[in-house]
Amino acid sequence: MNASKKKVKVALTIAGTDPSGGAGVAEDLKVFSELGVHGLSVVSTLTVQSSFGMRRSVAVDVDLIAEQLQCLMEDTVPDAAKTGLVLTETLPAVIEFLDKVKFPVVVDTIFTAGSGLQLADQKMLDTYRREVIPRATIITPNIPETETLLDVVITDNRSLEGAARGLLKMGAKSVLIKGGHLEEEEVVDFYMTKAEIRRFVKPRRGFKRAHGTGCTLSSAITAYLARGSSLNDAVASAEAYIDRKLADLIYPGKGAPIINHLS
Repeated sequence: MNASKKKVKVALTIAGTDPSGGAGVAEDLKVFSELGVHGLSVVSTLTVQSSFGMRRSVAVDVDLIAEQLQCLMEDTVPDAAKTGLVLTETLPAVIEFLDKVKFPVVVDTIFTAGSGLQLADQKMLDTYRREVIPRATIITPNIPETETLLDVVITDNRSLEGAARGLLKMGAKSVLIKGGHLEEEEVVDFYMTKAEIRRFVKPRRGFKRAHGTGCTLSSAITAYLARGSSLNDAVASAEAYIDRKLADLIYPGKGAPIINHLS
């Protein structure tokens, strides 16, 4: 091996496309790069969307996803990985992949688009509960996704601890519930493992919705894990990162703003 070859930390995203560039694979790769990690990507879903939201999603052929993953793993082993929008048809390839890997995997549960488009059918939800969540290092659901997984209604920040415990009982090793959908003055992201509880509290900002912030947070956790941080430190660093980035949004389209990676 050539000793002069520069080694880099590597992170993998398995996620959907976003033609508007604010979420999905596009956002993941921007975050990886900004945090000093080389990004690999496997496209699991093609979408029709803009800054106004998603109109349609189409699953990539499951065999093609498996082939992409196999090809990458023959070349390099990532230091960490994340999953984003993975539809019912393609979950078998992702589950098989998760069974083989030893590095940490962040699962961003995406069941509904920001525009309200339903992406998850009952089979997909059942598969996540039984097969995906127990294989993840950490899951990062928002409030509606947590409610869907647990079949509960979450009305305030006080309900987050009980919800997190419910997800741990489902088989999750660790949970970060994103609290932005609640109608409270403070936004609380609730982090729990079997040994740790932490609340990340932020003031509610003036904008109604920013596009792709869930992807930003989960990919930041992935990047910090790839850099060698412990899970607790990776979550804390990612929370600080997204808090900084939410103070600097741009409007490349006529709809929702996105995270600014240009400065």
